[in-house]
Amino acid sequence: MKKLNFGSGSAIKKGWDNVDVQEGKELTQSFDFNEFPYPIKDNTYDYVYLNNVLEHLFECDKVIMELRRITKPNGIIKIIVPHYTNKSAYNDLQHKRFFNEICFKNLITQGAIIDQKEIFKIVKLKLPPTKVSVFIPGKIRNKLSLFINGLIKEIDIELKVIK
Repeated sequence: MKKLNFGSGSAIKKGWDNVDVQEGKELTQSFDFNEFPYPIKDNTYDYVYLNNVLEHLFECDKVIMELRRITKPNGIIKIIVPHYTNKSAYNDLQHKRFFNEICFKNLITQGAIIDQKEIFKIVKLKLPPTKVSVFIPGKIRNKLSLFINGLIKEIDIELKVIK
């Protein structure tokens, strides 16, 4: 199984290809994530992992489509981003985007409308609680988060690539 740690920074994963925008000794490759296409062949990876990377990039939809291109059919793209109601989404001046769980559902719907076929399937979607809201049941917490900020920490989603 070939795995990609996309936007690894210093969090190098052994046995994975680690790529980042900054250069480093342990990186497999370094390139600008805002320039397309990426210098990676089609259908290279079975699993792509992004942890707090997408919010730093300008054209998230293009990034996700590039990751789809380099992922094998039925491969998984795991994305972790801060939830828009959590202050961690706003605590870095380099953050360019904010996310809620619906934006990923819309990406899939819009892709199906444009391409006239399913391009992703949501395998898993988690909304981990913050330390403050860990004792509030999930369904109630998710509804309350529409009115009260700071209840959901991040969005943790796994997309299955359909080709």
